[in-house]
Amino acid sequence: MQLKNFFFIVCLLGIVTAIQFDIGQREEKCVYEEIEHDSLVTGDFELMEPILLHPQIIVYNPQKQIIAKKETNQPGKLAFHTDQTGDYHFCFTTKRPQPNLLSDTIQRISFNYKYGIAARDYEDIAKKEHLGPLEREIRKMQDQVLEIHTDILYAKGREEAMRNTNGKTFDR
Repeated sequence: MQLKNFFFIVCLLGIVTAIQFDIGQREEKCVYEEIEHDSLVTGDFELMEPILLHPQIIVYNPQKQIIAKKETNQPGKLAFHTDQTGDYHFCFTTKRPQPNLLSDTIQRISFNYKYGIAARDYEDIAKKEHLGPLEREIRKMQDQVLEIHTDILYAKGREEAMRNTNGKTFDR
């Protein structure tokens, strides 16, 4: 039974988040994701036809500081490493009005992002380190086990902090 649970957790690590949404003129829409420190984050976005608005993507760290910013009218990519654990905000905005467009004009955006193990390109790693297919998969599994271990330690720390808070509240 424990082996089944382990493989279920390992399968969850490969999940990639993909969303589509509509954005109008002078509007901002954000996606929030809690990401651990020292994680690679990659993303790509695409404006669906017809391209009427030229939004920009702004990525904020947990302290609300801008860590990436791109203005675009074509598909784009972004990549960065996190320097702290917390909620990262991926915000799309069209604050600058476009001339000759109706005020209710909308633009559909497709946004895909991944982080941690899912963001790593193991094909590229295998080429650089001259790894065969089996060695590449072993490397990937080692990284997955390490990420699971890190997640468990993080959860234990949060559980301990919550237990301490509950104890202090109960003692009042």
